Amino acid sequence: MRGQWICVAISVIFGIATAYSSFFIVPFLIFGCYCVVCFLRTSLPMLSLIILVFGLTYVYAIYVDAQNDSMLSFRETDVIGTIQSTPIINGNRLSFQLQLNNDETVQLFYKIPSRELKEKLKQLNSGMVCTFTGTLKEPPSPRNFYAFDYKDYLYKQYIHALFEAESISNCMQEDISFVHWLFSMRQAAVSYIGETFSEQSAAFMNALLFGDRQYMTFEVEEQYQQFGLVHLLAISGSHIVLLTAICYFVSLRIGVTRESTTMLLLVCIPLYMFFAGASPSVVRASIAAVIVFGALTRAVRVSGMDALSMTLIIMLFYDPYVLFNIGFQFSFVGSFSLLLSSSRLLANENGIVKNSIYLSVISQLTSTPILLYHFGYVSPYSILLNMIYVPFLSLLVLPVCIVILVCLICLPIVSQWLANLLSLCIHVSNVMLQMCEALPFVRLTFGQTQPFLVALYCISIVTVLLSWEGLIWRKYRLLFLSSFFFLSTCHYAFPYVNANGSVTYIDVGQGDAILIRLPYNQGTYLIDTGGTLPVKKEEWQQKKHEFSVGHDILVPFLQKEGVRMIDKLIVTHGDMDHTGAVQEIIQSIAVKEVVLGKKIKFSLLEQQIQQLAARKNVPVRIVEKGDSWKVGEAVFSVLSPEGEEKEDNNQSIVLWTKIGGLTWLFTGDLEEVGEKRFIQWYPELRADVLKVGHHGSKTSSSGQFLDTVQPTKAIISVGEKNRYGHPYIEVLERLTERGIEVWRTDEQGAISYVFRGETGTFHSKLTYDETQKKRRLPRAVFKNR
Repeated sequence: MRGQWICVAISVIFGIATAYSSFFIVPFLIFGCYCVVCFLRTSLPMLSLIILVFGLTYVYAIYVDAQNDSMLSFRETDVIGTIQSTPIINGNRLSFQLQLNNDETVQLFYKIPSRELKEKLKQLNSGMVCTFTGTLKEPPSPRNFYAFDYKDYLYKQYIHALFEAESISNCMQEDISFVHWLFSMRQAAVSYIGETFSEQSAAFMNALLFGDRQYMTFEVEEQYQQFGLVHLLAISGSHIVLLTAICYFVSLRIGVTRESTTMLLLVCIPLYMFFAGASPSVVRASIAAVIVFGALTRAVRVSGMDALSMTLIIMLFYDPYVLFNIGFQFSFVGSFSLLLSSSRLLANENGIVKNSIYLSVISQLTSTPILLYHFGYVSPYSILLNMIYVPFLSLLVLPVCIVILVCLICLPIVSQWLANLLSLCIHVSNVMLQMCEALPFVRLTFGQTQPFLVALYCISIVTVLLSWEGLIWRKYRLLFLSSFFFLSTCHYAFPYVNANGSVTYIDVGQGDAILIRLPYNQGTYLIDTGGTLPVKKEEWQQKKHEFSVGHDILVPFLQKEGVRMIDKLIVTHGDMDHTGAVQEIIQSIAVKEVVLGKKIKFSLLEQQIQQLAARKNVPVRIVEKGDSWKVGEAVFSVLSPEGEEKEDNNQSIVLWTKIGGLTWLFTGDLEEVGEKRFIQWYPELRADVLKVGHHGSKTSSSGQFLDTVQPTKAIISVGEKNRYGHPYIEVLERLTERGIEVWRTDEQGAISYVFRGETGTFHSKLTYDETQKKRRLPRAVFKNR
C-alpha cells in the first residue's frame, strides 16, 4: 500500500460525493473514468480495492445521512442543557452550541439586555450545565439565489434547530469532560490575551495560536478574504510544523532523548489540536503529524502523501459532511498540490525568490476552483500578495507570537514591548492592503460557478501539475497550461455570449431591489438597493459587524450573479428602504451612472448619494417624465416624476419597460394620488407584470389603477413579518378579484424571470412546499427520543 493511499483517498471522496450529490450520476461517471485510469496505471488488486472502498463509503455516507434526523418540535419550552462550544459574545449577542438532555444539539442565541449581565455571561464556559427558557425554531432557508444556506450548514453539523433564549439561569460546572476542560482553558487564554495586549497584536496572537478570530476587526478579515489571504489567518500545517520543530529542538537541548521527545509530541499534538479550536485545517495537520511520529516509533517511514491521504480517510469516516467544509477543502487541496510539486519546489537550483513564486502560483492555481465555487471571484493580486504575506505571517508574525506567549509567563514587560512592536508591523501590513484596494481589477468576478465547470478546472489544474512535475506527458505541459487559461477566458467572457436575460426581485426584507440583466451583457440595471434602518446602540451593544442589506445580501448576490459593472443604478426616491445600501454598492461594484428622479428638493439621502457619486467620479443623471432609452430589443420609458410632485412617495421614478416578451411597470412607492395622475396621463397604459407600489400598502394599487394597467402578474417586494402589516389584505383581495397572479418576496423569497428572446419563465427561491410550510402554525409537542 505504500504510495497507494492517495488512490484509496480519492475513492473515498467519490463515494461521499456520489452519495450526497443531487445528480449522483455525474460523480459516478467521473469515478468510472478514474477507475479506467487506475486500471491502466495500477494493478488489478488495487483497482478492486478502490471499487470496494467506493462502495463501502457510499453505503456508509447514506447511513450517516439517514441517522442525521431530529425529534425536536418547534415551540416555546424550558430546557436544561450543556454548553458544547466556546460561548461567543458579539456585542449584545451571545451564541453557542447547546446539548439537550436527549443528546440533540441546538444552536443557541441570546440577546443580552444589559451591560451588567454581559459581564456575568463572560464567565460561561464549555461544559457548564444551565437552565434555559426560550423558543425552539427551525433554521431559516436561504431567501435569495446563491445565498449562504445556514440551514444546510447547521444540518452538516447535526444541528436541526435554533434556540432563541429569553433567560439563562442556574449555571453550574458539573463533571466536566477532558475536551470541555481543554476548550475552557482555550477560552481563558484567548480572553486573557485579548485583555492584556493591544487590539492588533491580540487579534493576530489569538488567530495564529488558538484559531480564534473574534478579536480581529471585520475590515481586516474582509481585506484578507478579498485578496485570497484568509488561509494565512487559520492554523495549518506550517503552524504545527513550526511548533513541533521548536518543541523538538528545545527537548533535545535540555537532554530529553529522541524517543521520549517523539512520545511527548504524540501526546501534545492532539492536545494542541483541541486547544487550537479543532478546525478542519488544525485537525488535518495534527493527525498527519501523529501518523508520521507514530510511524517513527515503529521505525516505519511514511511519505507525506500517504500520511495526508490517511488523514483524509480518517476525517471523512469520522464525519463525511466535513468534505463540504470550505476550510477542509482549502487545507487538503493546498497540501496535496504542494506535495505533488515537492520535487520542483525542493530542486537545488531554486532560490528563495523562485521558490516563493512557485509556492504562490501553485497555491493560487489550486485554490481557484474552490474560490470560484464558493465566492464567484478571484483576485489577480493574490499571487504577488501571497509571496509577501506568507513569509511575513509564517516567518515573522507567528514566531513573534510564540515568543510573546512564552515571555508573558516569565518576562511580562518584554512581552508588552514585543507586542507593541508586533502591533506596529501588523498596522503597516494592514495599511498596505488598504492601499491595494484602490488598485484596478481588485476582483475578477466570474459569478456562480457550476459543479461541472469546477470539475473541468480541477482536471485542467491536475494535468498542469502532473505534466509540470514530469509525471505525465511532459512535452504537452504548455498545451495543458494553455487549456487552463482558455477555460478561464471562456468562463470570464461567457456573459458576452449568453443569450439569456433576467429580471430578479431580490429579497432585501422590507424594501425594494430589482436587478435587470439584458442578454449578451448589453446592460445591467439595478432599481433601488433596499436598506437597513439605523438603530442607535450603546458601545457595549455594538457587534463586530452589524447586519446591513448592502454588504450581507446585495453585494454577495451581485457577485454570484457575475455583475462586474452596473450600467444604471436607478434610485426611485429617497426612502431608506430603497436607497440605504447605495453607498455599499458604489464602493463595492463599478457603477457607470446613477439615475435620480427630477424633484423640487432632494432628500438628505439623495444628496449624500450625489456627493458620493462625485467623489467616485460617477455621473448622476436626473430623469423625468418622457425620458427613454433603448438597448437591443429592450425599451425603457420613464413615466414619472414630472418634477412638481410634493409627496415623497409620489416623487418615485416610475419605469415602463419591454423585456423578454413582456411589459413591466416598476412603480417604486407610488401611492393612490400618483396613480390617479397616471391614469389621466396614460389612459391606454398596459403592463403584463406590475411591481406593486409601496410594498402592498393600502394607499396604493387602487382598483381603478389595476383596471387601467390590467397586469397578469403582480409582484410585491415586502419584508417577512414586517411591522407595517404589508401587504394589506384589501390590496391582496383587489388583486385576487381581478385574477392577477400574486408573487411575494416575504413568502417566496427572491423572484426571477429568466428569458431568451421573447419567452421566459418565472421561478422563486423558496419552493411551494417551503412556502406552505411557513404558513402552518408551529407544532406544540416536545418529543424525546
